[in-house]
Amino acid sequence: MTFPPPLRFLIPALLLILGLLSACLDYELDLRNDLERDFNDVTTQASATGTRLSAMARQHLDLGDIKGLNDNLSDWKHEPWLHLAALVDEKGTVLASSSSQWVGHSAEESPASDAWKHSRKKTGAFMESGTVDGANFMVQAAFPVEDKSRKPYWLLLVYDRANAVLHAHEDARKRMAWSASVIALMCLSLWATLHFGVARRLERLARSVREFGEGRAISIGAVNGGDEVHELSQAFGKMTQRLTDRERERIELERAVIESAENERRRIGHELHDSIGQQLTAVLMAINGLQEELQAKTPALAERAQQTSQSLRETLAEVRGLSHGLAPVPLWEQGLELALQALADTTARSSGIRCVFECPEHLPEVNEATSCNLYRIAQEAVSNALKHADSQEIRIGLECRDGSLALEVDDDGCGLPEGPADRGGLGFRIMQHRTEVMGGRMEYGAPPAGGTRIAVQIPINS
Repeated sequence: MTFPPPLRFLIPALLLILGLLSACLDYELDLRNDLERDFNDVTTQASATGTRLSAMARQHLDLGDIKGLNDNLSDWKHEPWLHLAALVDEKGTVLASSSSQWVGHSAEESPASDAWKHSRKKTGAFMESGTVDGANFMVQAAFPVEDKSRKPYWLLLVYDRANAVLHAHEDARKRMAWSASVIALMCLSLWATLHFGVARRLERLARSVREFGEGRAISIGAVNGGDEVHELSQAFGKMTQRLTDRERERIELERAVIESAENERRRIGHELHDSIGQQLTAVLMAINGLQEELQAKTPALAERAQQTSQSLRETLAEVRGLSHGLAPVPLWEQGLELALQALADTTARSSGIRCVFECPEHLPEVNEATSCNLYRIAQEAVSNALKHADSQEIRIGLECRDGSLALEVDDDGCGLPEGPADRGGLGFRIMQHRTEVMGGRMEYGAPPAGGTRIAVQIPINS
């Protein structure tokens, strides 16, 4: 995954972190409030209990009834949270207690030791001490008691808040766990919405647009849904449909232009061959007849007639060459295979370079427009090999391959230039254009033996 991560991961993760921090803070605040509320409840109860027990202890001291005081204090040990109630003298000896085991012992040895120490400093003030995990969390208080002789005593109270504190912690943890679970579920839902509801759909749309841009798709399908992503996909679909329609119109128009140009070339070629060629042939025959007459009467003029006849033969050969180039007879009369064979033979004769045509099997019938385009592509490729490749052999191949018609022109020359800008000549662009008009694709590169290969592949039904 890249950094920073995509928004569909980043936003839920940040919200989850913030939510968990908020849950932890809420846990601390709730726990503090619960503990403070519980402490206030205990101190209120301790204050009321201490006042009542102090009055009762004073009465028993005035009567000298310590045993009765012990019995009364034992009855108070069932009060909620009360752990120990003890009356101690000024030396700290426990005189009476709700737990008889501490009677006669020093207060410092009992659970009320902190209260005893605190009472020496500030009588009547409450204090809190202990730990939560160890279940030793106490609230202790000391109340002064005087008998009728004004002898000082202290009533010490110890309240055990361990269970209450532990319950408060447990409740706070449960609330935090529920809050964290709800936040995590909400963040997961948000991620699922962003991932499956937005990101994945945008990814499909981007892939469709990319495939359309690379020519591997002819349209962009609409993404399901009723939100902005669906509207965006519809807008892209309409745009691609307009582009496809314009591209189709352009190809049809260019095809019509090429066909019109080919028809005009064919007409001019036929005119050169049938009209001008025939006229030149007639003039040549007349000059040959005139030459024979002049040879008998005026030999000097006969030699000039022979020179004129030779020039006329050369002109007639050029006219025939032009007519065959504009309208190759094998292409129109005998088909693409024989036309390419004739192109190879003519190239070998005229250039002195070995040029062969290979067609391993008889091809299905190809329409006239496709045959003309393939012939012109082969003609341009051969011409480029002769002009630029400095080759010694040229191969023209034609075959059916995977339901398509494949044309290849190879040479053993110096290969294509490295700079892509040098491959953008007019002839090269015309070959690409003819291939696109036929609905095919053209590739170029080097064959295994080196040199240059121009490969064109078009659907047979084009």
